[in-house]
This record gives sequence, C-alpha cells and structure tokens, in this order.
Amino acid sequence: LAVVDRVKPLHLSIVGGDPLVRYRELETLVPLILERRIYVQIVTSAFRPLPSQWPSLNRLNVVVSIDGLQPEHDLRRAPATYQRILKNISGQNVTIHCTITGQMMKRSGYLKEFLEFWSPRPEIRKVWFSLFTPQVGDQLAEILQPRERSQAIADMLALAKEFPKLD
Repeated sequence: LAVVDRVKPLHLSIVGGDPLVRYRELETLVPLILERRIYVQIVTSAFRPLPSQWPSLNRLNVVVSIDGLQPEHDLRRAPATYQRILKNISGQNVTIHCTITGQMMKRSGYLKEFLEFWSPRPEIRKVWFSLFTPQVGDQLAEILQPRERSQAIADMLALAKEFPKLD
C-alpha cells in the first residue's frame, strides 16, 4: 500500500505465479486499493474459489487464463481444470483470456469453438485473445507462422460480430 500511495497508479495488475495463492492478503488489499480509486486487475488460473464479494467491487477485473479448449487446458493446467474453474468462477464476473498458439490455428474453427463454450456463460463478462509471442531464437510449436497469425486476426475480426463478449 505504501508503494501504491507513493506512485498513485491509475491501474494495478496483480499477476505472477497465481495471486490466489495469497488469497487472504488479496481479500484485505484489493478493497483498500479500490478505495483509492485505482483500477485493479487480478490474473489467475482460478484454481481456488474467488472471493464472493468480488463481483460487487467496482474497478476490479478478474482475468482467468485458459490454455485453449478443455483437453489441451486440462493437460497443461492441472489442478486448474475446466471443471474446477467453472466451479470456482460461479457467480463471478470475469474476463477469460486465451493465448492463441500455432497448435490452435492448425485446427480450423478452434477459436469459434472456444467462444461457443465460454461466451454463453453468465459469469463471463469478456473474452480476450492474445497471440503467442516467442523470445528471439525460440523454435517452439506454439509459434504462429505468418499465415496462422494473419488467419487468427481475420478469425477474431469475424468472430467479434457473432460473439459480443469477444473484446
């Protein structure tokens, strides 16, 4: 809080590892930061239930990281599986974030299928996509080839018309 009071940011993102590991501290700090009229964003895998008072807090954005459709996500993120996430975000107001990878873009319709699963849920406020960006020199399967990157952008632009929660 001393740093927040000194720097006076407009927005504070709490990320890294998973902030919910220190949920007791968050339950205390988040309201104190919001009282200072600072926007707070918490990025989590939702491996544990979100505090019940969070949906009523103005200027709080909870972002849940999802690594694709259920089979891929559950393999990479256990214990934060789809079923656990759905249970832990019930009654909340969250943004879903997914990083688009080369593997996803090799399967036609992947982004639409992702949106078909997440968009109808009442606890989902927005869905965000970002493009996987490698470090210089990386040779990872996640890297989007130029045509896959172009296709991902075209898909998002088209899907935004069908799925209003896609932001």
